[in-house]
Amino acid sequence: MKKIKFLTIVVLKDWYIEELKKINDHRFDKDNVFLYFGEIPNMKGHCVVCGHESGKIYSGYHIENFRVATEEEV
Repeated sequence: MKKIKFLTIVVLKDWYIEELKKINDHRFDKDNVFLYFGEIPNMKGHCVVCGHESGKIYSGYHIENFRVATEEEV
């Protein structure tokens, strides 16, 4: 897996969005574009992101749930 760089704009992967819909989880409804702050040093594989629109900080989510946004998505 390619490592996401600090302060990269990212989005949720489609498969993860579908999983959230299946369990009726609405935690990301207000945000679909995020600013990636990086991996949490003492929680390998987990990261901190910030909602681009809301400014809300999300922490402890798996890095694999995010991908780099395309220019069209930004």
